[in-house]
Amino acid sequence: MNVSVVDVSTNQKKLQVEIPANKVQEELDSRYRELAKQARLKGFRPGKIPRSILKSYYGKSIENEVSNQFIHDTFAQALSEADLKPLAEADVDEMRFEDNGSFTYTATVDVSPPFELQGYKELEIHKPPVEVTDEQLQAELERLREQHGELRTLESEQPVREGDVVVIDFTPWADGAIFEKGKTTDYMLEVGKKSLHPDFDPQLMGHHVGESFSFEVDYPEDAATAEIAGKRVRFDVTIKELKEKVLPELNDEFAQKLGDYTTLDELKDETRKRLARQQEQKASAEIRQQIIDQLVGKVDIELSNKVIEREIDQLIGMLQHQFDSQGLKMDAGRLNTPAIRAEYRPQAEKNVRWRLIAQRLAELEGIQLTDAELEEIYQDIARLLRTTADKVKVEYATSAVVEQSKENKLQEKVFNFLENEIIRTETAHAV
Repeated sequence: MNVSVVDVSTNQKKLQVEIPANKVQEELDSRYRELAKQARLKGFRPGKIPRSILKSYYGKSIENEVSNQFIHDTFAQALSEADLKPLAEADVDEMRFEDNGSFTYTATVDVSPPFELQGYKELEIHKPPVEVTDEQLQAELERLREQHGELRTLESEQPVREGDVVVIDFTPWADGAIFEKGKTTDYMLEVGKKSLHPDFDPQLMGHHVGESFSFEVDYPEDAATAEIAGKRVRFDVTIKELKEKVLPELNDEFAQKLGDYTTLDELKDETRKRLARQQEQKASAEIRQQIIDQLVGKVDIELSNKVIEREIDQLIGMLQHQFDSQGLKMDAGRLNTPAIRAEYRPQAEKNVRWRLIAQRLAELEGIQLTDAELEEIYQDIARLLRTTADKVKVEYATSAVVEQSKENKLQEKVFNFLENEIIRTETAHAV
């Protein structure tokens, strides 16, 4: 295999690959031998069809199969030999069988353009203060009480109030017809949480168990459910049951039910520590975002439109996955609009530039993954795929999941380097 590279621009290279004639002929011969065993043509005995006849019937198909196979088998090695690291999946521009019997193909590869990385040791990073106030602690304890509250059915004739829990049946109507997908029975709702619609809960208050009534609410154009987006929906509601949430007392007994605590003071102490850890994590995330913003702002990296568009695809795919994981069925076409793509473009550009900066910084400072860290990556992926680390190394060594895991780990080490050895942090005082 002969590999050569031609510069197209600072961020694009033309990769040219030639497969020698002897290998091409060997593969073609193999394909035609297999075809001769299987082909059935009138006037010829099985296995006795001349190659010239097979070529007239199946030549284009055979050449397409061989072309795709050669590209699949050689492209990764060709990139390695040319020392090219694509920023996006490369497109094969042309391929052909030459008169001398060889097979050639070319691909346009988007790569990182050369850029200077300076001043990364002079960043001014402000660390947010980490302090758990008594008010924050009390709010968290109240949340725990709410979480462990018990529901008690109310037998009295009292009306629905904010904070009550109701069991309801409801039927939504849109465009003069029942919206069957939204029809629900025995739905349990805590009044005031506004889990269905901001204007839904207030319509329940003041009504009693056994009552049936109707009301209308307006849904915005960007509502998650496409069928009712931008429409006025009428709800026919029946209140079937009314429950009261009874919260536990904040005492030693409550603490003991939550875990390995003897007293309420122990629960408070551990809760304060947990909140502090959460604030530390939030502060760390803010510091890292400052690092990204400042470094990306220092460096001008020219990127091709294709690279940005592929990153936008990734961001929209992640958004779609978030909807799916929450059980919200969102039409992919509604997410992949020109307006949404334009909204994601700045973030996509920042993401790509930061990855290139992190890679360059790792090179400059000699930051690499150790054998132990690589082994940990293989083990983690093996657990995810329910296989062995050795199999991951052989069968998934160049896969996207392995490469992404390596990149994430390397970025983590770059962040740690900047935070621990380079970056000066100052505590920002609350205003």
